[in-house]
Amino acid sequence: MQDHSELEKKLGVKFKNKDFLIQAFVHRSYLNENPEFYLDQNERLEFLGDAVLELVVTENLYKNYHNPEGELTNWRAALVNL
Repeated sequence: MQDHSELEKKLGVKFKNKDFLIQAFVHRSYLNENPEFYLDQNERLEFLGDAVLELVVTENLYKNYHNPEGELTNWRAALVNL
């Protein structure tokens, strides 16, 4: 197991559950080659992260622009799907 303290320091975040940090780097192809690995792949975390990012972008657009909903939706899609 690698030490992730340097990454935590650079991010300015201290993870209470280090498994979330480790799992964020686990690609399903790694699990194909290491089926005994104790964590699942990162796609569920990616799903959650995408939802959080969409919420943050939505809030920012809503607060800062008074454009019609359709335009804001298009902007959000363009920003979140980069």
